[in-house]
Amino acid sequence: MNRNKINFILVTLILSMLASSCSYWPKTHIENEQNREIAASEVDQIIEELKSYYESNISLARKQEIQTVQENLLKYLIEATSADDAYKIKIYKEASEYFNKIYPLILSNMRNEKQGINEFKEIKKAPLWTLKEELRFLNKEADSLPAPKVKIDLLQGLSLLSQFYKGVDKQTKEKLGANYQAGVTKVMGENFDLHPSFNEIEALLESDGTDEEKILKAISTIEKKINKHESRIRHIGSEIAKSGHVDMNNTQLRLVVTFMDYYFNKMPDDVIKTIMSELVTGGAKLPEEEVMKIVFQNTGPGLGKVLQQIGKEKGVGDKFSKLMGILESSGKEVPIHLVREVVETDKGGFEVKDIIKKPLGTGTIAQVNRAKIWHDEKEVDVALRFLKPGVGKRCKEDIAILRQFVPENEALFAKEGVEDIKIMSTLIDSVEKFLDEEVNLSVAVARQKKAFEVYNRSVKVSGSPKFKMLEMRVPEVYLPPEGKSNLHIQEFAGGGVKFAELDDTATKKIVAEEMVRMWFEEALFKSGFLNADLHQGNFRIVLIEEDNKIKVQLYDFGLSSTLTKEDQRAFLLVGAGAYMKSPNTLADGLMVSMESQDKTLRAKLLKDIESEMKVSPNKRPEDWVVWCVQKNYFVSDNLGAFARGSLLLKQLPESMGETEMFKDTIVKTAVKNLGHAVADRDYEYPLKKIDMVKIGARQIKNYCMDIFKSFFK
Repeated sequence: MNRNKINFILVTLILSMLASSCSYWPKTHIENEQNREIAASEVDQIIEELKSYYESNISLARKQEIQTVQENLLKYLIEATSADDAYKIKIYKEASEYFNKIYPLILSNMRNEKQGINEFKEIKKAPLWTLKEELRFLNKEADSLPAPKVKIDLLQGLSLLSQFYKGVDKQTKEKLGANYQAGVTKVMGENFDLHPSFNEIEALLESDGTDEEKILKAISTIEKKINKHESRIRHIGSEIAKSGHVDMNNTQLRLVVTFMDYYFNKMPDDVIKTIMSELVTGGAKLPEEEVMKIVFQNTGPGLGKVLQQIGKEKGVGDKFSKLMGILESSGKEVPIHLVREVVETDKGGFEVKDIIKKPLGTGTIAQVNRAKIWHDEKEVDVALRFLKPGVGKRCKEDIAILRQFVPENEALFAKEGVEDIKIMSTLIDSVEKFLDEEVNLSVAVARQKKAFEVYNRSVKVSGSPKFKMLEMRVPEVYLPPEGKSNLHIQEFAGGGVKFAELDDTATKKIVAEEMVRMWFEEALFKSGFLNADLHQGNFRIVLIEEDNKIKVQLYDFGLSSTLTKEDQRAFLLVGAGAYMKSPNTLADGLMVSMESQDKTLRAKLLKDIESEMKVSPNKRPEDWVVWCVQKNYFVSDNLGAFARGSLLLKQLPESMGETEMFKDTIVKTAVKNLGHAVADRDYEYPLKKIDMVKIGARQIKNYCMDIFKSFFK
């Protein structure tokens, strides 16, 4: 039994419900059949033609076409599971219609190959997205093809072959079964095999009942296999823990594992089907990283953002951080036919053309493709950013799950020592606010316009024999001609490398130092604007040696905020109070953050702070910030965005072993602006004169460096 025959059984819905069994005809039976008349029916003739072509060693290209049809039909089968009988039969009929439109293409391509005609019709794979969308694509493909001259129902094909199977002896059955299972394992792998066994196929062939009953039996066979694998997906947190990627002695990670299990158990069946479809059609023996990528790429954006952030926290371990890095490194790519649909249905009036199929970048919420637009009577290269289809609905689903998690797990929080679960509600509020802003592209456009104003700059640099200037560049935004648009279109700025890809250490140091300086100076002492998502995937570096210039191109300002003067003031006061262990200064900062002058509230804050200082006299400044968040004393979401953004920036110098650069650069920036405040009366320094008097100008000056170093550990 050769492998070609084994693969042929994968052609149709139940591994070739129509023709697969023919390919397993024992040779003795085939020889006997050659002495008989070929069956008169047109269906039998087609089956014989398919079989004869396949057994005569067709090319790899033709075999791949058969495998494509097999994978596409398997998607129908998976979609039909976990549904009522009417839906199962509906999807089965769609699969039958698809097969009947496609099998003539298979035959035509085989005939042309045998006759030496180099003309072949394309048999398309369903581009990966959601399983329902993939089937919509396949149905649309089928609709575009002519009706076949001979229409074959898949169950009709089974009935033609059932009599043969009843006559096969036990030894032959066992041999066929062993070869079949070996072929399936080779093609589909062992971990996510949803195909029925040889014995299950035989049972289906020999079963009695109506066509509808046989259809339901066929789908039930696959359903039972899916249920086994679905349990592993629904408990992905526990599966990750078993793999050794999680330190279960870590309280935070134990809660993360519980949360992931909870989240995946609440996930809609449609998402599980999509994941399963990609796993079983992804090829044999997918590596663990690829399996995890498929699973997490199909989850909602809320989970993705939460886990990305957790993966950056201290104490979660390198293995878990690397695993969560999968979420940040690549999002699920939107197929080009859906990109075109998004553009064609937009009402902003952009004349978009020549969209490049391969995206420039794909995140959890949006994607960017290169394209052209007609602007000012000429074609302009642009970066076209748009929301992924259906992402708004997924955001709402994620928030609903997050909000259920807190009240349903109060006992667990208490057991793990989480005393005040209000912080969880605050976190969910922040995630919801972030998601709402991310799906509002008009906000992203406004923020990028602001970034264009404040971040574009050129500065002289030293420390490099090659480069004398560093230029920060934010792409210009194009506004829609006809009002509101769901497209975010900006000038295309190609080329460049990621920060990690720079070979020259001196150049990396210049880039890291200037980005930290620019970011903190703008956020704390100037306009207050900050990009809270300035990780390595959101900027590129172009080295222009002929001009002795380093060009840094900044992208994606959807997650941005603007600190008010009071936010800046609150941050500096809390930092100074935490360092000096001054309850009054800490309380002043929190009162500013709360925008309150209530003396009763201040007295309560003082009492809480003094009590905490007695319990933890050696609490570090950064721990005081955590305490303020846990007590819900920081009411400004902007300060949360500031903390996230500074954490991402800190990774730049630390990735190259520069452990002190981050703190030293902040200190230099703070001291420079403090000096500016003293020398220039018109300069609006965040701390007011009354703050300076209370703390003491000398004390501020002497402690400034230590305060910032400690606060940003």
